Amino acid sequence: MRYATILSLAILAACSTPSTVAPIAIPLQYKTMATIAEFPTLPACAAVSKVEVVDARDEKALGKRYVEGKTAANAVAPVTAASDVAQWVQTGIEAALKRSGVTIGNASAPVLKITIESINTGENVLHRSGYEGRIQLSAELGASCWKGSAEGAAENYGYAGSVENYQETLNHALDRAVIRLLSTPEVKKTICSCGG
Repeated sequence: MRYATILSLAILAACSTPSTVAPIAIPLQYKTMATIAEFPTLPACAAVSKVEVVDARDEKALGKRYVEGKTAANAVAPVTAASDVAQWVQTGIEAALKRSGVTIGNASAPVLKITIESINTGENVLHRSGYEGRIQLSAELGASCWKGSAEGAAENYGYAGSVENYQETLNHALDRAVIRLLSTPEVKKTICSCGG
């Protein structure tokens, strides 16, 4: 009987919802999460001389972790980046361009300028955690060939405070934003005719 009581208390403690969360810093490492079929195929003549990325976010935190239903100050904590956000986005953009058949490094081709408008993550901490990520990018091809913007979102589920789950969620959101940018008819129409 005593053993059953102790075992029950241990199970309840293991399954209980935490009352606080700690801040976390995520090292951003790009890895393609979208399938090859999700990336558009651009014309064989598609090229850019280089990719330039600017982080224009007013709020540099990536988002927040929170305990659902708790209102105490320590039930919400910031999520920050432990690495260069602009470099992470540039790596993802360049990988997406290559997957879409775009040549990078052609001196006579236009520059692709990317601006990070926002990144927002939310981790809902319960027994396990639900992760949401959203990225807003704007882009400009050449001096005046094309301008546009796109948003990408992703969701994930896993252990609380998992760096891997944050990375997967943010990488998938980035892939989706870039796929939307590259899939616009205007990009397909101007990427070959826009000079550097």
